[in-house]
Amino acid sequence: MLGGKIIILFGENSYEKSVELAKLKQQAEKSNFEIENLNVDLLSKDDFISAICGVSLFAEKRFVIAKNLSEKSEIWSELEAILARISSDVCFCLIEEKIDRRSSFYKNISKITEVKEFKSLTAKDAKNLAEFARAFSKKQGLSLDLRLANFLISWVGVNEWAVRNAVERLALLGEISEEKIREFIPQNVESNSFEVFETALRGNFEAVISQISKLKISEGADGGYLFFGLISSQFFNLVALKLGKSAGKTTAEIAKEIGANAWALGKMENFASGFSQEELKQIAEKFAKTDEKLKNSSVDVWMAVEGLLLEIATKISAENLK
Repeated sequence: MLGGKIIILFGENSYEKSVELAKLKQQAEKSNFEIENLNVDLLSKDDFISAICGVSLFAEKRFVIAKNLSEKSEIWSELEAILARISSDVCFCLIEEKIDRRSSFYKNISKITEVKEFKSLTAKDAKNLAEFARAFSKKQGLSLDLRLANFLISWVGVNEWAVRNAVERLALLGEISEEKIREFIPQNVESNSFEVFETALRGNFEAVISQISKLKISEGADGGYLFFGLISSQFFNLVALKLGKSAGKTTAEIAKEIGANAWALGKMENFASGFSQEELKQIAEKFAKTDEKLKNSSVDVWMAVEGLLLEIATKISAENLK
């Protein structure tokens, strides 16, 4: 029974919100509801009240959708009172990115509505996303094994839209392979940070310089701060892996503890085993010095990041020559 019902979909996971909305619209159409999308940019309070509480001359039952209504303060401030008067012929679906669960609005509105939150995926969701990628690839007529699904996720990030868009693009080529992914699918910055950090850990300072030069262009000046945060996270994962392995834990157990992608963490195993705890301590000091530079001086962020990675690469290269 949709008449007089209020549904709120919120959260940062736009893909899952869109899937849920599609299901609701399909249900509404089967129940002979007319779909009505409100243009919030042009929406006045009177227009909204009319849409929610009034009677349409053209349709007996209406499924009314409004996105980001919180941007309209004159409506948002009175939303509870307006929704309390919803017409029995109307089902209202509100879609928002953020709603404060601690607010009185949320506490009150959740008593009279169906509220669903869709959180952004994290590294812990990578396993389920790999199955999603394989299932969606099959629908596109492509075969995607688990190893390649994990590589795709490591390349584009833990994001359903990114995975879906990548598979659709690869479907046009008629095949999925690591080479095709590298050639035709844009790499997300987090994945890129892993590759650059991995390059430094291999002691390949020439490749580090080349990769950082490309990132300066693609990510811009401000992107350097995000990139430093990402490689700092990669280093944290490396240390956690080293300490966890020393304590007899499996990679999967460590990944679960720190909220990392087990497959990506597994790629660091050889590096972790190759470092002593003293060497990791020295690298940690280099990260701390770089962080201090970025916080307390006007140093070029990309130059600082490049300098850090070159120090690591040069040290490792020198160790390998001994």
